[in-house]
Amino acid sequence: MIIRGDTVINKVPEGTAKTDISELLHRRITTNLLTEDKFGSDVVVAGYIKRIKIISSNLAFIVLADQYGEVQLTFKSESFKNIKDIQNLTRHSFIAALGTLIKGYAKSGREIEVNALQLLTDKPAEPLPIELEHVNTGLEKRLDYRWLDLRDQKHRLPLVILARTVARFREFLANENFVEIFTPKFTGNPAESGAEVFTLEYFGKKAYLAQSPQFYKQMAVCSGFEKVFEIAPVFRANPSFTSRHDTEFTSFDLEFAYITSHYDVMALEEKMLNYTIKAVIKDFADEIKQLTKTELKPPENIPRIKMEDAYSIVSKQNITPDGDLTPEGEKELAKYIKTKTGNEFVFITDYPFSARPFYHMLGEPMSNGTPTTKSFDLIYRGVEITTGAQREHNYDRLLENVKAKGLNQKNLQFYLDFFRYGAPPHGGLGFGLTRLVTQMLELGNVREATFLPRDPKRLTP
Repeated sequence: MIIRGDTVINKVPEGTAKTDISELLHRRITTNLLTEDKFGSDVVVAGYIKRIKIISSNLAFIVLADQYGEVQLTFKSESFKNIKDIQNLTRHSFIAALGTLIKGYAKSGREIEVNALQLLTDKPAEPLPIELEHVNTGLEKRLDYRWLDLRDQKHRLPLVILARTVARFREFLANENFVEIFTPKFTGNPAESGAEVFTLEYFGKKAYLAQSPQFYKQMAVCSGFEKVFEIAPVFRANPSFTSRHDTEFTSFDLEFAYITSHYDVMALEEKMLNYTIKAVIKDFADEIKQLTKTELKPPENIPRIKMEDAYSIVSKQNITPDGDLTPEGEKELAKYIKTKTGNEFVFITDYPFSARPFYHMLGEPMSNGTPTTKSFDLIYRGVEITTGAQREHNYDRLLENVKAKGLNQKNLQFYLDFFRYGAPPHGGLGFGLTRLVTQMLELGNVREATFLPRDPKRLTP
């Protein structure tokens, strides 16, 4: 029996209260809830058609998919009189079906013997402009049709895991008494360097899109909040087309007071990542194993290596003029650490002042006298995913750092004023969530973990 719109072509089974399946959607259950205890029960499912196979005038099959999985719909002439109408449907049309859940021969071990079906749109879906399951469909083409691309469970999984990762971070930080804050994304001052900022008109004045909540989360600490974090979009006018950069991304930032060194920040991050990744493994182990080629492990006893020592491991061409590591240098060091310790994570600490912002606290100089900072990066599977530090909280020393960097004090005075009236010792970190998930699942490109990526050439969809 097939129902379209308000027209009942055949009556639904006697005892069914409604004749229009759209009115039964409140009874709908998702495919992950089609468990053995429901065998023999009537169920309503809804989703889009992945495959259609008409065997004869007496038998046809549809594989229906929703966010949670797939189920086979079976159409037999004794319970569904209009099997010929199935041939009018198309792949990716959205439908609802009413039928009996039974133990079947499909891959999932279950199927639904359908006795009523409804197309949920006025007409079947048009032919798709891309082949969703074809390995040769390039990322750019897929992103042009992202709303179709995400119907592939493999492409949707990173976004689901991203959402769960965020939820677990919030859960962890709530247990640690952190307060979530929401900082402005319009700012009246550019970043400390004034580089890579988006400029726009703001009621006759010049404004900038925020590159980071760094200054504002430090302001919160100076305001008396001892532990704060934010998960929000940030914007970088970076003309790069690498697999690890985009112009808008969701940043995770935290800041907390009364620390003794940057090692306190590293300890918190390791604890937080361990908690979160363990939860992700618990929730998604089967999907990760089925849809990716990676084995996800929570971090434990992350090695820590000072930048001065890293220099003796990394090739000279992989060290930048300011003393940082190139992306190739990060990979080289990560490979060395993995070989020596088996760990996929490594903290690089005590970066030279020349490679760090003015607000990072100075540390002990290197053996050759190079000034360092109480800072760190976390490298995960060869890619930097976090930058953190103890911040300089003394006003006069901040002024000295500003001068040493050759920055314009006037542009930074609004930030410097936070520290004129006292501030506790504090530190924090920041990282892009999509980069973390990209490394967790070894996706190869942050855009795979981004709902709608933005880069120098992409503003749609």
